[in-house]
Amino acid sequence: MKKLILLLLAFDIVISGDLDKLNSDKKSPAVAFGLSLVFPGLGQAYLKRFDIGRYFLASEVSLWLVYFGLNEYGRWLNEDAINFAVARAGIDKTGKDDDFFANIENYRSVYDFNQRKGRDRNYDKLYDPEKFFWWWDTDGSRQRYKDIRTKSRAMRYYAKFALVFVISNHFASAIDAFVLAKKSNLKLGVLPTREGFNAYLSFNF
Repeated sequence: MKKLILLLLAFDIVISGDLDKLNSDKKSPAVAFGLSLVFPGLGQAYLKRFDIGRYFLASEVSLWLVYFGLNEYGRWLNEDAINFAVARAGIDKTGKDDDFFANIENYRSVYDFNQRKGRDRNYDKLYDPEKFFWWWDTDGSRQRYKDIRTKSRAMRYYAKFALVFVISNHFASAIDAFVLAKKSNLKLGVLPTREGFNAYLSFNF
């Protein structure tokens, strides 16, 4: 009987040691989720599954490049439009706000603008012709300026969509890492012991 008890105790110690080793490989789904939420692909790297994480990382880099590229192109177009207005409408761009650059899209001159605002009794909107002068050389030039500005706004609008995809990529990577961690903590296999082999099914949470 004593031999049987000692044998069972030894068996329990061996199995406990093997299971402790198994538990040391446990990966936290919450940690994996958090890492990938902060930086896509990092949670997968934590789980040693960067073969999957690299696609989220590549998407992250690509989307940010698109975002900054569209924003920069939109900014460049806006500057190009303003310089065009300097050359074709005679404006002084110094100290002007975006309302001014928007207004010169729709009126041939500062005098046309003031005349319209006067008819509408929006006297507080009137411009000082000396400080806010513009007069387009042709209506075609005004339309071209407007088209460039419209394209600039479109680029910045598309950049916002790229930012939405960036955020979506973070959540997609985080969810994927969470699921991978859950799966990695479900193990079915065989543990070697001093007496032979033991089958195990392990759930780690």
